[in-house]
Amino acid sequence: MVFNSYVFIFLMLPISIAGYYLINKLSCKGGQIFLLFSSLVFIGYMNTAYLLVLIPSVLINYLIIYMMNHAFKTKVGHRKVLMISGIVFNVLLLAVFKYCDFFIDNINVIFKKDIAFLHLLMPLGISFYTFKQISVLADYHKDDNLSCTLLEYGIYMTFYPQFTQGPIVLQSEFMPQLRDHERKKWDSVYASKGLCRFTLGLAKKVLIADTIAKAVDGGYEELAEVNALGALVLILGYTLQIYFDFSGYSDMAIGLGNLFHIDLPENFDSPYKARSIDEFWDRWHITLTRFFTRYVYIPMGGSRKGEVRTYVNVFIVFLLSGLWHGAEWSFVIWGALHGVAMLISRMIREKAKNPVKKAESRITGILKNVGIFVYVSIAWVFFRARDTKEAIEVITKVFLGGFDNMTEYIYEMFNKTVEISWLLRLDALGLEDKLGGMILILVLIVLILICMLAPNSRQMTENWQDKVTVSVRGYAVSIIITGLLFAWCVLSLSGVTSYVYWNF
Repeated sequence: MVFNSYVFIFLMLPISIAGYYLINKLSCKGGQIFLLFSSLVFIGYMNTAYLLVLIPSVLINYLIIYMMNHAFKTKVGHRKVLMISGIVFNVLLLAVFKYCDFFIDNINVIFKKDIAFLHLLMPLGISFYTFKQISVLADYHKDDNLSCTLLEYGIYMTFYPQFTQGPIVLQSEFMPQLRDHERKKWDSVYASKGLCRFTLGLAKKVLIADTIAKAVDGGYEELAEVNALGALVLILGYTLQIYFDFSGYSDMAIGLGNLFHIDLPENFDSPYKARSIDEFWDRWHITLTRFFTRYVYIPMGGSRKGEVRTYVNVFIVFLLSGLWHGAEWSFVIWGALHGVAMLISRMIREKAKNPVKKAESRITGILKNVGIFVYVSIAWVFFRARDTKEAIEVITKVFLGGFDNMTEYIYEMFNKTVEISWLLRLDALGLEDKLGGMILILVLIVLILICMLAPNSRQMTENWQDKVTVSVRGYAVSIIITGLLFAWCVLSLSGVTSYVYWNF
């Protein structure tokens, strides 16, 4: 089940919200049981086989943390062995279902073998809940005062608003809210904030990401016919598609969390406004960066063991990040590109210790912003392409493909969407006829400017309670606009589309 579907919006969502608050009035524990059941239904709706991996994994991990804080509460050595055993179990589970065929493929290539692929079904959300379970094991090993019931742990692991793609919420953020009785009461203002955030995310996904995806997918399907102009459009198109797709999901997840009166951590903060690669990763997939920093980078020594070791640790983290995203060498190259950029950025900072602070000119800031945007966009090619060879082909075409008219495969499906067809009717100058794909190019330019200049979803919905108090009229207008945007999104649901991060 996905958020951008009729079955979720008109069936799953209202039943789960209404049932949760109504049952909470009778029994808080009953409300928790219903929430767990709702999440399992959400996960199992796509394929019940997902539950056959998830449920045993949750039970085994809970048994480990229970033993850590009960049977071996005062035995540090035993607790560490349990933690390591749990981490190994989770990593192996992820490796088997996500990377088994990747390993087989590389063995076949290196050793000239012909081992058959297993084609195992990758459980929904396994990359994300594996990280959550590892974080719990590490936290419970570090702090022997932590505790939770099996029901609480089950809800934390399966909470459907953030199950498939995050944000990667920590147990220290989630558990206190789950136990707070005041949060089990319906709050119309809090709920309206959640609906607004959900709608903004839905609009990003349905109206923007899915529309751009038509052009990007069309170009990649007929890559042999794509010229330099088309290759640029594919690169910029995917850069925008993945942002609006993933940040849209994160907005919907945060909004749904608000409907359950639970705050989920922010996952995006206008990443394409970044003026350095460090800043980009402070703004993009924030909870993933936090996980790797806290549970991988720091345990490896962080920056405490000398300059060379620091650089090695940083690069390893980015390689792991790339591999985590997908079982293909192109993802590893994507991680390596960001790792190299991060190392160069650190080296420049190290050489400029105690520099004389100068106010950065506006032009310098813009140039840095554009430079990072271009670098990140090129790196995204390895993320989107089916393999490394295809990624290199796309980048090569930018320089050698020629600037004739854009191939129609890129924009023909894009132009058929209702909103774009309206724009074509307003094309009084006939630009689309003179240069096929002109509307697509203009749309991409507008979206890039929005990413770099406009406020993001968090900024638009922050201090919601204060806004309601200050201006009831303004609050009413916001609700009306949200309702209209929601209706537009629902009418534009032409089919159930998956997310870019769905299989990561």
